[in-house]
Amino acid sequence: MTLVVLGDEPLATVTALRRGPTPLDADGLRIVQLARHEIAVAFGGARLRETLEQERSELSAVVDGATDVIVQVNGERRVTRLNPAGEAKLGVAAATLGGRRCDELLGCPAVGNHQGEACPFDEVLASRGAIDYREGTIRGGDGSAIRIAGSYFRAPGEGADIRATGILRDVSAIRALEALREGFVATVSHELRTPLALVRGYAETLLHLELEPAEQREYIERIQQVSGRLTDLVAQILDVTHLDADPLILERAPVSFAALVARLRGDLVLSGEDARLVADLAPDLPPIEVDAGRVGRVLENLVGNAMKYAPAETPVVVGASVGGDWLVATVDDEGIGVPEAERALVAEPFHRAWNVRESRIPGTGLGLYICRRLIEAHGGRLSLGDRPGGPGGTRVTFTLPLLADARRRGGGGSSRREAGGTAEAAEATGAGEREAATRG
Repeated sequence: MTLVVLGDEPLATVTALRRGPTPLDADGLRIVQLARHEIAVAFGGARLRETLEQERSELSAVVDGATDVIVQVNGERRVTRLNPAGEAKLGVAAATLGGRRCDELLGCPAVGNHQGEACPFDEVLASRGAIDYREGTIRGGDGSAIRIAGSYFRAPGEGADIRATGILRDVSAIRALEALREGFVATVSHELRTPLALVRGYAETLLHLELEPAEQREYIERIQQVSGRLTDLVAQILDVTHLDADPLILERAPVSFAALVARLRGDLVLSGEDARLVADLAPDLPPIEVDAGRVGRVLENLVGNAMKYAPAETPVVVGASVGGDWLVATVDDEGIGVPEAERALVAEPFHRAWNVRESRIPGTGLGLYICRRLIEAHGGRLSLGDRPGGPGGTRVTFTLPLLADARRRGGGGSSRREAGGTAEAAEATGAGEREAATRG
């Protein structure tokens, strides 16, 4: 009997049976040793295959579970493997690849990838080296361009066994965030620089020149106006910072929308813009259940935008009616309007429509974004369209939830128009303020 050992691990015993009393000769012993060796090799091969299969399964699990796109190609750059994340990102099933080349799968020519550089797969296949990091662009399953950061390497092998693998990470969101940050810095720097220069200029004029009292007052009023612009800018930046906090905390309470409009009209008295604000509210509007401060901010932004981008002599109309469980509010102006192609973009941070940019009217591109986020935080929606009846102008529509009791009862009615500076408007303002005081 002899022991079969693989490394330091005993695996089995080999027993040789003989006939008769004659002991094993040298040939018999060699046969036993050969058998022991073959058994050890067989066991070792089985153990190695088991280990390789386990490692292959673990590697496949890692590749299949990765959130990055993992592509493997052969020496002809034909795709031999694509992980599930790649299938989802590229909109193709791995089983249907059928030997497609990587540039066809990734859409490199269509999106202008590599930008004059050699294909990274070609590089690693030819050089045996690795590319630790290279950015490029691939085509997504929906045809969109996806910015990726890739690392590429070649696996051992020659001839038909040559393989190269690319690990591609979608960095589109990161690059968009970086562009947004750069735009934020540039926009805020510009918006701060101009009013600060004006304030400094007015202050130096007051310090170094002997001015008449009327002239002094004029410069002080200009400083006050410019400082107001700075205050608004800082408020918008703080609003954006708070909106990005998760979750956004709302202090909901029953509120009269008419009272919010009346309060805004009161705030506009100092600037003399109150006469431009026209309320076209349905009578007996039920209360809404909102954060009054934040909805007041929405009204202030929307009405302020409307007045800024419309001729000074034109009205800005705030309307409201009931639609199901929602108050449907509108803000209409007779201004330059928003091009239809840009209406989905102007409510994104820092985006300003081309006609607004050409008008050179100052702004940060944050107002509508803040409004949209605040309305959506209440469960409502905000949209832009043409002012009914035209020509020109914009209508901003947004929805706010009615108080639960009002939703059960239903409400609403025909609308009436109230203009600032009229007896009817004063009566409505007083009624709205009394209603707000009654409801708290």
